[in-house]
Amino acid sequence: MSDRNLVQPIAVLIISLTIILLGTFAASAVIGAAPSAPTDGVNIDGQSPPQYQPEATDINPDPEDGELSVDSADSNSRIVIDIRQSSDTTRTDLAPITEALFAAGHSVTILDGTNDEPLEAALSGSSGLLIVQPDSPYPDEERNTIQNYVDAGGHAVIAGEPTRAQVSGGGLVTTLSQVSFGATELAGNYGITVGSEVLYNVNDDQNDNNFKSIYATPARGGSITEGVDTITFDRSGHIITNGDDGVNALYTTVEGTKTIDTRRADTYSVVARNDSVIVVADGSFLSQPELYDADNEVFTSNLLSFLLSGDSRNLGG
Repeated sequence: MSDRNLVQPIAVLIISLTIILLGTFAASAVIGAAPSAPTDGVNIDGQSPPQYQPEATDINPDPEDGELSVDSADSNSRIVIDIRQSSDTTRTDLAPITEALFAAGHSVTILDGTNDEPLEAALSGSSGLLIVQPDSPYPDEERNTIQNYVDAGGHAVIAGEPTRAQVSGGGLVTTLSQVSFGATELAGNYGITVGSEVLYNVNDDQNDNNFKSIYATPARGGSITEGVDTITFDRSGHIITNGDDGVNALYTTVEGTKTIDTRRADTYSVVARNDSVIVVADGSFLSQPELYDADNEVFTSNLLSFLLSGDSRNLGG
């Protein structure tokens, strides 16, 4: 085929494409510019279902504007916070609590495993012991120390969660392990422990914008429930008791709450007390932002007052 025979078809093709493009632009000018793409969330008839409209996605989060209130005292009181057995609680997490105690004229000893004095020495002269998220058991000697401490007039709060998955390591090598409530034997001395199942509630009106963020309400009156309407826990288990008559449920979950494995619905106990010992089936509520969800800050203030009210006169102080 000659060059002339090849050029002619190409020229015809170019002219045809040019005519088509010119026709398209001309049509756009007559009809008007093509509509722009819809903005996210704008209702386009026949395209956006009602449940995806902006008004349907509005949430009403619990207020987070409270503050910790700790009773001042004429004489300085001291509590001990033990996070040695916790794998995910730090001094920084506890800053709002320690700051509130200092502002009220009290002092705090935090045991985090870095050059700590023995537990017995740390407890000497203190009024209360707060154990946060214990992931490993206490040795026999320390369990005996804590029991002697409580028997002598000290108060104790154990805040810990049920069995949960934990990822460790980093980069290309990570390890998934199961972490259990580490104070089973310690709390068991007082007829209380934390069940192994996490609680949940799928009713949007009965959770804190997440099916695992369950609500609980006071089960009875008293200093630990004073001023509290509702508390919320993000990783809560449930309290199991051995039938000891001295154990009292302080907070129970709202209706529709279930265990995540067996799916049993009940109003579960999540905070219980046996005289001078309180067990809370969650550890995350002590750290921000959960500390200020619902009435959590009032509940925490009540726990701190309970710890400060322990009798330290017979505790070596």
